[in-house]
Amino acid sequence: MSENDISYGGQAVISGVLIQSPKGWSVAVRNQNNEIVKFFKERTPLVRRPGIFKLPLMRGIGALIDSLYVGYQGLTMSDEIYYEDEPEPTLINKIFNYVFIVVFLSLLIAGPRLLIDLIETDQTSKGLYEGLLRGVIVVLYIYLIGKTKDAQELFEFHGAEHMTIAAFENNRDLNLDHIKTFPKEHIRCGTAFIFLIVFVSLLTLPFIPTLSIFMTLVTRILHVFVVAMLSYEILKLNFQYSGSLFSRFFSTPGIWMQKMTTKPPSDDQIEVARVAMANCIKHSENTDELDNFLENTKEVTHG
Repeated sequence: MSENDISYGGQAVISGVLIQSPKGWSVAVRNQNNEIVKFFKERTPLVRRPGIFKLPLMRGIGALIDSLYVGYQGLTMSDEIYYEDEPEPTLINKIFNYVFIVVFLSLLIAGPRLLIDLIETDQTSKGLYEGLLRGVIVVLYIYLIGKTKDAQELFEFHGAEHMTIAAFENNRDLNLDHIKTFPKEHIRCGTAFIFLIVFVSLLTLPFIPTLSIFMTLVTRILHVFVVAMLSYEILKLNFQYSGSLFSRFFSTPGIWMQKMTTKPPSDDQIEVARVAMANCIKHSENTDELDNFLENTKEVTHG
């Protein structure tokens, strides 16, 4: 792959934006002193390394691991930058947070099936109802959490990330006025994965029988990997046949979902996204063409 073929993606983080390329990932955060702090870490995604994660289907699991790992690392780094001057959470608080996450994810993964099992109906119908219920729960959760102030800011940075990537993909131009001409929705946004979760679940869940509570949890965890494997292949076909009826079928619901997960950003938020983008390009393509956008920013070198 040549430097000009490098593709970029990203996500919103705490008071900032993460931009990722095949060469590594960059985070830019506006801290509580109103300074933009940037960080870059080299990393080759699993799906681009030699091994089983380059194989069809298995690359979906590799992409899932990559997404979770980089997303967690980016959120952790943004948290350290933004809350730099605040005390570390106590061990009890950390344990409570981890327990809460485990319980929440367990309920999200197995809960829908346990509820559906209360209905007297056939196995196929139960699988279909479970898939639909999962989709409703996720959409309702996004809608409700989107009402909070913190989520509103996160969604604004999400919009800034999309607009900045789209602007760069159009003539490599990161000037503010150019960025503001692009929509806050992006066709490659991971939000489309929510629709794919529902779609693939509707195809696969009817084949999983009613089991004990423990086995329901186990099979649903394994099902996450099945969804990742199939969804990744569908996404690859979606991008390969961009503009086709097949592509529109899978892309349009993702664009609709982004009406909830993105909000119009401020100029200050776009500035942060632009720093994250320019910093990732600088290290990924070994170029200084965008260094003017990195002036007056601080850099974190650890992590």
